[in-house]
Amino acid sequence: MEQFDVVIIGSGLGGLLCGYILGREGFSVGILEKHTQTGGNLQNFTRQGHSFDTGIHYIGSMAPGQTLHQYWKFAGLTGKLNIQQLDVDGFDRVTLGEAEYPLAQGFENFIERLSSCFPDERQAVASFIERILVISKSFPLYNLEFSKGYPGGIHRAQNAYNFIESLSFNPRLAGVLAGNNFLYAGNKHKTPLYIAALINHSFISSAWRLEGGSRQIADVLVQGIIEQGGRVFTRVEVTGISHEGDEFRLETKEGEEFISSILISNTHPSSTLKMLAPGLLKKSYRQRVQSLENSVSSFILNIILKPGTFPYLNYNIHYFRNEKVWTSESSKGARWPENYLMYTPLHGPVETYARTIIIMTYMQFDEVRKWEVSRQGKRGKDYLAFKQERTERLLNLVEKKFPGLKACIEYSEASTPLTYRDYTGSPEGSLYGISKDCNDTLMTTVLPRTKIPNFFFTGQNISLHGALGVTIGALLTCGEILGMEYLMHKIKQV
Repeated sequence: MEQFDVVIIGSGLGGLLCGYILGREGFSVGILEKHTQTGGNLQNFTRQGHSFDTGIHYIGSMAPGQTLHQYWKFAGLTGKLNIQQLDVDGFDRVTLGEAEYPLAQGFENFIERLSSCFPDERQAVASFIERILVISKSFPLYNLEFSKGYPGGIHRAQNAYNFIESLSFNPRLAGVLAGNNFLYAGNKHKTPLYIAALINHSFISSAWRLEGGSRQIADVLVQGIIEQGGRVFTRVEVTGISHEGDEFRLETKEGEEFISSILISNTHPSSTLKMLAPGLLKKSYRQRVQSLENSVSSFILNIILKPGTFPYLNYNIHYFRNEKVWTSESSKGARWPENYLMYTPLHGPVETYARTIIIMTYMQFDEVRKWEVSRQGKRGKDYLAFKQERTERLLNLVEKKFPGLKACIEYSEASTPLTYRDYTGSPEGSLYGISKDCNDTLMTTVLPRTKIPNFFFTGQNISLHGALGVTIGALLTCGEILGMEYLMHKIKQV
């Protein structure tokens, strides 16, 4: 039996940040991870000596003085990560059919670069940036500020699609401004404007690629937690949670028992509720959380290239067949795929040629539901045939922009929503967890504090997904324990 002040279920970015922050404040911390690796979406995996990311592919706001830089400085990360800034004049390149458009870093630079492609639409581009800045200011934690109350106000109920479409009568410009919506699984009927705005704000501030992958983030945080006296357990799967008096008791699949006075879950809320003993939460709350829709999943193609055959791209490609970028999220069957996000991971400090490529596109879980109960590596020949056929379809689309890419491939491996589900624990392989809905913001919001005293949630389902969103979610969780004003004061003093 192990006893701690705080036990954290799951070692994704949110759980590790909570563990580091609370350990820094003198709490004894135990983190329980059911997989062999820590990190959740920070994990890397290796094929033929080449490393591939699982979830976080690039990060924003990491220049000195910017939001994520300051938060990660407090968490002991800044200065310990190998990162390289993406192309300032086009960190993301949106391709609609055959035409490519740059999304630049720096708000004025963004306006200048995109306006050069749409000379008559400068005011529309400027209005897009202006609204992003206004919305960002209404979320104090995105500006290293503390504020009481519920942030965001009216922006939470505004629709991203409606706003972008209202800026101009030019459908191509509207497509470009929403052209990186893979970063938030854009849904024209539901996606709140604040999600698109905050994610764009982070990357336009500055955009960075992690040299060697995102695994380094988990390694630094785990080391910091251990140095503070905490412990990180792997291959420990929690199956039951009970609460008696001031103590939580956690039972594991391996027959171990952990006790704590504070419990934080970094796993998906619906998965967490299945671990809880009956009666600890109202039935209505359980039903609401378990009924929430999750964001779409993805099909991912990981490619090893023949040496010296394909250039290293210091930017990301967001490709769509045409300017109708909001239909891609629901594509399936004969229509699939309609889009992809493609980038060349950074394996060394200076690279002329790419060593690997990662290509991602949306995929509905229904496409693989027939193999839902199968295990990884034992899904049968029809599943392998499905993956191969979909791989060919995706590569055929990529070849429209990069003719000859197929001839550069030495090895490739595809993953489906089932792979992503099994690897990250996200229901149905959801990319970004619970899907926020601008039509019912309160219903689709899960707060860090629960009705059970000293039981909290953290992770991408609480605030927002992505490196900065999950970091702020971890701060919100720790703020419930330490006091948000106190915590923000300490962060500013680092």
